[in-house]
Amino acid sequence: MARIGGRQLEGFRQHQLQEFEDEMVDHFEEFAPRHWQVMGELDGRRAIRRGIEQSMKYGFTNHGSVRFYIELMFMFGSSFDTDPQHPWAIRILGAPGPLDQMTRADQLYSAMNDYLAQVSGPDHKYLKEAMERLSRVSIDDISRSGANLEGNLLRQLEFIYPEKCGYLGESVLRSMIQCGFRLAEDYSFTTEKGKVLMVALTFAVGHGFAHDPLYNWIQKRLEDSRRREPEKRIEQLHSKALIYLRHIVQQERA
Repeated sequence: MARIGGRQLEGFRQHQLQEFEDEMVDHFEEFAPRHWQVMGELDGRRAIRRGIEQSMKYGFTNHGSVRFYIELMFMFGSSFDTDPQHPWAIRILGAPGPLDQMTRADQLYSAMNDYLAQVSGPDHKYLKEAMERLSRVSIDDISRSGANLEGNLLRQLEFIYPEKCGYLGESVLRSMIQCGFRLAEDYSFTTEKGKVLMVALTFAVGHGFAHDPLYNWIQKRLEDSRRREPEKRIEQLHSKALIYLRHIVQQERA
């Protein structure tokens, strides 16, 4: 990823939005090909427009800093700016007082690299190992464990991705698990399998996944009016999530 920089987008909304959006489409087809292949151009453009709006809320108007903000969305989810899994982003974006946007963007860039060094590892070694472990874990076994569900999920997450769990700490992990439980309740997923699935998605793709254009395949299955029964939605979402995970693992092996 290049260092932050770029020309000023004067009259961004009125005169250059379409040009910038088209440029970002070309960029993210290369930057995040797996994301782009799964979500398609329509949702990709929705995500780009959302990124432009969110980045401007934090004072980003330069071409380079806006693009970097959207890159962070593609990496960590569209709601990374409020996700407890990314305290480094919340701290920098929420810092009070006047701060030059390029300085703020450079701080984000540095903090992102520190985070990736600890959590993703050299050549994404920790992340790849975590995805391999996750692909072998049965959600049914977790949900049928008979033990305290929150405690069992905490142990499973620590087994699957010890580096990320070590970075976040138990307090944040428990808060994230409770966030997944609340999402399960919102969508009438009352079974333990449904709760486990929503926690896994929160952990994997961010706490805003249910309304994230980057993961519209999730939202479609959560709200599919043709399959209102919660159990059918759970099974469909679980099946699609497994396909998505296998696709990612295969790409990482290639």
